[in-house]
Amino acid sequence: MSLRARHARRLASLLTARTGAYVLVRYDRSAARYQVQWSGGPDREAMRELAAEYTEEVAELELAELIWLRSSG
Repeated sequence: MSLRARHARRLASLLTARTGAYVLVRYDRSAARYQVQWSGGPDREAMRELAAEYTEEVAELELAELIWLRSSG
């Protein structure tokens, strides 16, 4: 597993623990970018702000380049 993939997994774990919503970070080959997906919990902006707190821990991910997908539920 690449360092970038490990950082994606780490970000998912950190955000899941912080928000209580199950967060999945996966690579979208068609978009050539990682997606952050979750249901319920914080809105997109709040989730981005939380992720920004972990920038150093997930340095291989460019947070501004992530696709943020929240579904209601």
